[in-house]
Amino acid sequence: MNTTPENKAQSLLNKIKEKQRMGIQFVVANFRQRPIVSSAVSLVCVIILFIIFSPSNSNEDTARSYHRVTRGDFLVSIVEGGTLQAVNEVTVRNEVDGTSRIIYIVPEGSYVKKGDLIVQLDTEEAEKDLNEQLLRYEDDKADHIRAETDVIITKSEAESDIRSAELAVKFAEMDLKKFEQIEKEQEMRNAEIEIITAQESLKLAEERLEWSERLTQEGFETKSNLDRDKLKVTNESLGLEKAENVKKMLTEYDLAMMEAEYRASLEEAKEELARVRKQSESKILQDQADYEKAERRLNLSETKLRQRQEQMAATKIYAPQDGLIVYATARSRYSSESMIEEGAMIRQRQSIVKIPDTSEMKVEVKVHESHVNQVKLGQAAIVVLDALPDSRFKGVVSKIAVLPDNQGYYGNHNLKVYSTEIIIQDELPDIKPGASARAEIIITNLENVITVPIQCVTTVAGEQVCYVKTLAGPKPVPVEIGLFNNRFIEIKSGLESGDRVLLSPPIDTDIDLSGSLIDAKDGIDLEPDKDFSNYQPKKSDQRIGSASKTTS
Repeated sequence: MNTTPENKAQSLLNKIKEKQRMGIQFVVANFRQRPIVSSAVSLVCVIILFIIFSPSNSNEDTARSYHRVTRGDFLVSIVEGGTLQAVNEVTVRNEVDGTSRIIYIVPEGSYVKKGDLIVQLDTEEAEKDLNEQLLRYEDDKADHIRAETDVIITKSEAESDIRSAELAVKFAEMDLKKFEQIEKEQEMRNAEIEIITAQESLKLAEERLEWSERLTQEGFETKSNLDRDKLKVTNESLGLEKAENVKKMLTEYDLAMMEAEYRASLEEAKEELARVRKQSESKILQDQADYEKAERRLNLSETKLRQRQEQMAATKIYAPQDGLIVYATARSRYSSESMIEEGAMIRQRQSIVKIPDTSEMKVEVKVHESHVNQVKLGQAAIVVLDALPDSRFKGVVSKIAVLPDNQGYYGNHNLKVYSTEIIIQDELPDIKPGASARAEIIITNLENVITVPIQCVTTVAGEQVCYVKTLAGPKPVPVEIGLFNNRFIEIKSGLESGDRVLLSPPIDTDIDLSGSLIDAKDGIDLEPDKDFSNYQPKKSDQRIGSASKTTS
């Protein structure tokens, strides 16, 4: 089927004529059935129908405004208002713990250099904390030195005790070795010598007794000498018996006992060495743990001391860069933060001043979601300051927000806008941040194209049309649109140069104003794929529901 713009326009015109024809037929039918009663009513209806549906109504056509279609260059751009800001802006915050009092602050609007003193806070509390921590640090340092000395002494004592225990083991080993190799044999040899000596003494005593008995029988020796020699034999016999018993005891008992004692002494020395080593190791570990504890305590104390020193240094705030001093203000009028001034109490991390670098400025604008896809990084822009309406400054798009602004646009949260930054490339006069400005972002410049005012294009029966002036009245002509700006829109096809198009569409056309996304005749199946009659929301859903209810 041929769907050219001319056929579509002819179809719309045929619909209008069909309505006229049906109205006339209705009047004629009623007149035939009731010629007398309906004559006056029918005449009025005919007049009304021709007034409404007649496209050649000269009075209505005269009252309408038309725009003459022409060809020419079309500058596609986006114009939005915004605020002048510094590209590089530093926010100075209070880094002192707790709350602090401002005792000096540089006047707002002053220009400062990097390193200039801009804020002085009360140092009483910070100085007190610093002195207390310094005393704790000195005590912890002394404990650390003492613990380190204890480790050294303990290691030295342990080494000495271990050497003594090792020497005792060595002596015990030597004693056992001496007994096994020399002393044992020497004891046995001594016992044998004692036996031999006793035997020889007994033999001599027996020979002397025998000689004494012979002399006594002959009368040459007295009885007392004889008795003495007998006693001598008896003593020597007992001595021999003793020597033999000593050897027997050595062989059966004493030597084994002596060997066992030496071996027991060796084992005891070894066990004592192991005990000394364990005790020394345990004591060293204990002293080492005390030393490490003291070292950690010292490190922690040193860290706190450094923090206190930083807190003391933070009471004096110096300018981090060159720029203009602007006092920070609360984000909300309901905020409990004090106004920035001398004598004011401020909390930790509270913003005190902002220092914008006015050497490089930018303009932040809000681009509507219908235009944001046309904006690209690096596009040229023209900036006009409200304070200097006759001056133009070149700019370039430097940043486009990924998500729409959460704050909405002019209080309308349903209207989505995207924050866009434009860096001004030209040198600006002495203009401070916060000034109002307008930025025109250049999208493209189309050559020799047809454009019409944006209000000339409307939607009829799902098609975009323009109402072109004809002899029979305004005729809807389907058009193909292209790029557009805030005032004009490009017409790619459907219109020719010289056509006159209606600036506003007639109200008696079939314009779709319902806002519905589907049509009843489309036959959409509205039955759900799943049964949700027994659906129970999750805990997270319940929380969301209650939060939404509270918010509403």
